[in-house]
Amino acid sequence: MSEDAYRLVAREMTAMEALMRQTLTHTDPFVNDIVQYSLQIGGKRLRPALVFLAGKLVGTITEKHIQAAASLEFVHTATLIHDDILDGATVRRHIATFNVRWNAQIGVLAGDLLLTKALELMIETGEIEGLRALTEAAKQTCKGELRQIGAAGRFDMSAEEYMQIIAGKTAPLLACGAQLGALYASATSSVIERFRFFGQKLGLAFQIIDDVLDLVGETDTAGKTLRTDLIHRKPTLPLILYLQGETKEKQKELLMRIRRDDFDEQSADWVVQRLKESGTIDTARKTAHQLIHESVESLAEIEGNAEIKRALTELAQFVVLRKM
Repeated sequence: MSEDAYRLVAREMTAMEALMRQTLTHTDPFVNDIVQYSLQIGGKRLRPALVFLAGKLVGTITEKHIQAAASLEFVHTATLIHDDILDGATVRRHIATFNVRWNAQIGVLAGDLLLTKALELMIETGEIEGLRALTEAAKQTCKGELRQIGAAGRFDMSAEEYMQIIAGKTAPLLACGAQLGALYASATSSVIERFRFFGQKLGLAFQIIDDVLDLVGETDTAGKTLRTDLIHRKPTLPLILYLQGETKEKQKELLMRIRRDDFDEQSADWVVQRLKESGTIDTARKTAHQLIHESVESLAEIEGNAEIKRALTELAQFVVLRKM
C-alpha cells in the first residue's frame, strides 16, 4: 500500500491493530501464543485500508468501521493459514507458516478461531447488513477455493472459467472491504454497489498478479513459498493462455513436463521460461492492469475528498505493481 494511502488511515489502522490484539488475547499462554502469531502473517492490511478509505470518501469513520476492518482481516488471515496447509507452504511473510511452526491441526483450529472472532466482532456492530456481507464473502471464498482444487490438472480450462473461479476465491473479501466502508458511512445503495464493484475488480487483478508472482517472483522478496501452483497443477492465467495460443506440439511438451511424477524445481524453471518466452506472463499482467483501470473508473462519479480518492487509485495501482 502506498505511503500516502497509509498516512490517511494511520490512526484508524492503529485503532484496528489494538482491537485485534485485544480480541485475540487469551489467558492460556499456549492459546495466546498461537493466536497472537496470526497477527504477524496478515501482511499489507489491504482489506482494512479499503474499509477506511471508502468510509472516509463518502462519510465519517466510526467504531463500526474499526470492528468491520478487524473482522475482515481475521477472515483473510484465516484463509491464509488454511491455504498454507493446503499448499504445503513453509514460509509466509518471511516467517514459518502455522503448519511448520506447529502443525496442520493447530493451523486449522487457529484459522477457525479467527473466523469465530470475526463473526463475534461483526455481531457487535449491530448491523445485520454488514454481517450478511461478510458471511457471504467468506462463503464465496470457500466455494472459490473448492472450485480451484477441483480444477487441478484441468489444463483445458478457458480463461473465462479461470476468471469465474478467482471471482469467488480472492475478489469477495476485497469487494466486501470497500462495500463495508461505504455501508457503515451510510452511503446510498448505488454508491455501495460502486464500491463493491471497485473491490471486485481489484480482487481479480490481485489474484492474477499473485499467480504471476508465484511463477516469476523471488522468494526473498515475496516472503513466502513460491511455485506452489505448478506443483499442485493449478491452471493459472499465464498457463491457460499458453495452452490456448501455442502449437499442439508445444502444448504437449509443456503438459508432459508438468504432469511428471518427478516434477521439481528444475522442471518448474523450464515451464516458467517457456511462459516468459511466449509472452503470456506479460499478457496476464496487462489483463490485471485493465481490471484496475475498470475499478478506478467505477469511482469517477462518486463525490468526495480528492486526496482520499487519489489514495484509492494509488492503492489499486499498488496491487498490480507489487512484488510480493
